Amino acid sequence: MEAAFKERNMKKKNAFQGLPMEHLIGAPLSAICDGQAMLASATKDYIESVGFDEDKQLRMIDFKYQRPVDVDQPDGSIQSAIQNYSVQVPFISIVSVPTLNVDSATIDFTMEVKSVRQAVRKSNQSTENTENNASGNSALMSAQVKRPAIVASLTKQDNQSTTSYKVSISAKQAQTPEGLSRLMDILHRTIEPVEQGKPEMTRSNAAETEEDAV
Repeated sequence: MEAAFKERNMKKKNAFQGLPMEHLIGAPLSAICDGQAMLASATKDYIESVGFDEDKQLRMIDFKYQRPVDVDQPDGSIQSAIQNYSVQVPFISIVSVPTLNVDSATIDFTMEVKSVRQAVRKSNQSTENTENNASGNSALMSAQVKRPAIVASLTKQDNQSTTSYKVSISAKQAQTPEGLSRLMDILHRTIEPVEQGKPEMTRSNAAETEEDAV
């Protein structure tokens, strides 16, 4: 019994020896590294296509707005006016840069080997009738001779294997890299509003000024 048990264990171990474990484990890891490289390349392409124009100049967005201001008058009074401003903002600073990163990866490989042994016994028994004449005896003697039964034993063994292979990958938006964060700080410091023309007097202040002139 112990010898048969060891033989079965050896057969199960031999079933795993032909598996290319280096490929089963290394191939998904290599694919994950290639995927990470593709994500980094996508970030680079995004910055180049969105942040810069065809002349490799920083792509800017123009904004215009108005803001009320106080204007000092020659007589020492202060009047309210509307000042027009314009500002240029780097487009890359107002959009989210994709920085996807592979957060975790899990590789599950399961193989189950089942060994089924089936014993089949076959028997074949034949009977032969022979008639013999005994010498010196007028009576006919009949004898029946039975041949021994032939028993054959046949054992079949079937091996069944079940394989399960599962790869789980989790990716999420990574924190902004230090270099990109510093670049964004530099771009933010370049955003300064510029006055456009002189302040425009409001209608009420303009009417008061005309009355004072009269």
